[in-house]
Order: sequence, then structure tokens, then C-alpha cells
Amino acid sequence: MAEIKFDDLLKEFAGTTVPRWTALVSKIASNDKFTINKTNTEVTLKYLSKELEGLFKDGKITTIQNNYRGKPLFKASNGSELKLSDLFKSSDFGGGKGSGGGAEETERNESAQCLYAGLVYYVYKKQMNINKTPSKKDFVDAFKYCDVSAKFEDLLDLPYHWHYSSILGANKLFETCKGAYEFHRGSSTVDLIENKFKDINRIEKAFGNLNKWSPADIYMFTTRGKAAVRTEISQATTIQNLNNLMLKYIKSKDIVGVSLKKIEGVRAKLTENNMSDNKSSVTYTGYQIVANNKTDMFDSMDIYLEHSKGKTQFRSFGGTALTGWQGEGKGATANQGKISLGPLNFILKANGVAPLPESQVSARLATSPNSSYFTEFYDTAKRLKVKGLDKSQKGFIARWYRAPNPWKYSKYLGILLVDRIANLPAKQRNNVMTDIFLYSASKSNFAGPYLKLE
Repeated sequence: MAEIKFDDLLKEFAGTTVPRWTALVSKIASNDKFTINKTNTEVTLKYLSKELEGLFKDGKITTIQNNYRGKPLFKASNGSELKLSDLFKSSDFGGGKGSGGGAEETERNESAQCLYAGLVYYVYKKQMNINKTPSKKDFVDAFKYCDVSAKFEDLLDLPYHWHYSSILGANKLFETCKGAYEFHRGSSTVDLIENKFKDINRIEKAFGNLNKWSPADIYMFTTRGKAAVRTEISQATTIQNLNNLMLKYIKSKDIVGVSLKKIEGVRAKLTENNMSDNKSSVTYTGYQIVANNKTDMFDSMDIYLEHSKGKTQFRSFGGTALTGWQGEGKGATANQGKISLGPLNFILKANGVAPLPESQVSARLATSPNSSYFTEFYDTAKRLKVKGLDKSQKGFIARWYRAPNPWKYSKYLGILLVDRIANLPAKQRNNVMTDIFLYSASKSNFAGPYLKLE
């Protein structure tokens, strides 16, 4: 697992304008756990001083880097004082995913799954015994059918648990997907698919990042599938068009995207995702603008949309910065994933609902309001019968000026979202709520098809 660096915190999440330091601030505020000290030790964190807390929440990462270089910044729940470099990247910060660790290990493990599939499909032409130790010649012969980003030499001496996982994974693929395949990880053919998605998504803003559309780590291509990438998929013009093509070719088993997870049991499981219309749905049950323990809407910046499987909280996660407004699914025992403003607006438009203002618009109005903004904000809250709302717009405006800017930025978007959804016909309202729920759970109705191997 790679350590967190100041440069990592200054980067933006893929496909968004949200800086990664917001994830650190949010995790600390939520008492989420961090992995430390190149081990699996997990701790919660507090800032070492009020000054540091203020700097982090303001996003002044460069100031912290200059003034506290090499110094402890946090107090851990185990009593230790930690520097930033003592923390290690999870997927929250754009780091390596899952138990594979950092980017280099992830590249090795995913490429190795391709190599072991080549062994099973072309060298042994049958499922491998779990105790089999391939010769170097076997690996060389198998590698002819792979197009991967890792170096061949790095794949020959895997840690035993990844060797074991790769055999089970290759056996399951061989059992399920019959065909003459090449196995790709990070190849030019894979790049054509992923870059096509990114080009379309820059326009449609349907997803916060590539993994929300498809978390496929490797691809299996037949000759027909590779040709289709260049002749059809590279010409797709919409997310729906791209999805239809990917669905066509995964069903014919010519292009098979596979999401990988280390296999630790005695057998692998392979499941289909986003390959049918029979996805779970939720029913909209209401909204909450004022928390149960609060007096009125000025007491908190968040709102909740409630549904039959929980609720989704919408608020700014950017600390004192006017950025980072998004939704987070809340379940009975844990958070269930996030949805940023771009994908939310895509869902609204796809369901015939007017999109919300862009984040920068709400941020600008929070510091430079105009009369139409105040009228829209107040009249919308009045229409929703918000608890504790001032009887006049003049009184509302006076309280607005005393509120912190993050509240102005966040609550405005939240109020507009509730108003757009609460008064829809029941069927349309449930469809919107279902799409929001599925997206935050990485099961979007607009996502691409793939197989999950675990």
C-alpha cells in the first residue's frame, strides 16, 4: 500500500473538480478508519491541534506542507502521533484497490490473472490443479496470448495467496467462458474502450469516474471482439449506445470485462453485473430538511432523501471550501457509496427532471447573491413547508447573511433537489430515487456490463 503524500491531497478525483483532501477531512469527521505503518493496523484520527484542523478544513494543503513538513499532524486512536506519510492510500484517495495494495501490486496481480488464464486455456487446455507449479516454458507459451502492462518477469514468482487465487480464477473463467481468447490488462485495445467512455462522459457527465461505469480490471477478447472495439465501440456517441454494444458483445462472449478480487475460499464465484433489466428498485418515502434534533433549516447544511432501503444524505463534504457537494447512501449498518453532482444531474435529466445548478454557480451565489436567488431559495423552502422558516423573505435574508458560506452553498442545492423530486408523480419519483440508490451502490442503471470474479 502506498503512503499518502501532500501531492495526492491536491489532486482531484477522476472526472470531478473535487480535491482529494476532502476525503481525508470527511473520513476524520466520520470517525472512519485509516490504515497505518505499512501494516493492517487501523485507527481513527483527530487533528493534533485546532490550527491544523482549521487548515485541513479550509483545504490549505500547501500551507500545511510548508509549515509542518516532516512533523506529526494527527493523534491516532492507539495513542500515537502520525505524519501524513504514516497513512496509506485506500481507494478513497485514488490509491490501490482492495487487498492487492498499491498500484504496482495491483498491476502485477491483474496481469497475473491474464497469464494464468493463458496457462489454462492454451498450455494445459484444462483446469489446473491447485498444487501445480508451472515451468518457465509454460509461462512463456501462455504469455503469447496476453497483452498486459506488467513485465513478464514480475509475474513468475507470485506470493502464494495470489498464485492460488490466480489458478482458481483461471479455472472459473475456463469453465464459464468458452472461446479462443486473448487476455488483456492495460492494453491499447482496453484503452480504446476506456477512452471512448471518458470522451462521452466528459459531455454527458453520467459518472464520477471510470470504475462507476465499469470496474473491469481485465478483458477477454476473441478476434471478433477486438475487431468490434475498433470498428463499432470506438464510434459510440452516447453512454447508452456504448452500453448496448458492450452488452451485445459480452452476451456473445466476444468482449468479456472481468472485475477481480482475491479469491480466498476453495472455489471461485463468477457473477454477472448490469446484464439484465431486473435490478433492485427502491420506493421513495420522504425527505428531511431539518434534522430531528435541530430547530430549523439553518442548523445543518444537509438534507436527506428517504427510501425503502434507507436514505441518501446530500451535503458539502468540502469543509469550509465551497466544493464537494454530493450524496452518500446511508444504510442500517454502514455507508453505501457516493454520488456527485454531475452524475446526479445526468439521472435527473434522464428522468425528465430539470438539473440542479452547477457547483460553481451555487458557490458563486453563496458569496455574491442576487434578488432572484433569494426569491428562489425562500419560495422553494416555503413551498416545502420547512420547519422554522421565517415568515418573511426579509427575515430569511437577514438570517442567511449570518450563516456560514458552506451552509449557503450546500443547503441551496439540497432544497432545490428536494423540491424537484418531492412533487413528481409517484412512478417518476421512485425511478429517480432508484437510480440515485443504484448509482451510489455502484449498480447504476446506466453502467456497463461486466463479470465479477471473487
